[in-house]
Amino acid sequence: MNLNSKLLKLDDVISLVHYSKPSIYRLISENKFPKPVKLGGRSVFWLQSDIDEFIKKCIDQSKECAA
Repeated sequence: MNLNSKLLKLDDVISLVHYSKPSIYRLISENKFPKPVKLGGRSVFWLQSDIDEFIKKCIDQSKECAA
């Protein structure tokens, strides 16, 4: 976990990964997407570094399938 990473709200995450909110939460429940960080109350955020790593893994897997 990179504590110097920027915190992203759900709308930011959606714009980066192009998944819907239900898809993101389904993938979280299947342990296939980074879990959010709870910062009190109903506030949840994702670490930019976790989302970047998720995107990189998707790209790497896509390249493996194409090879």
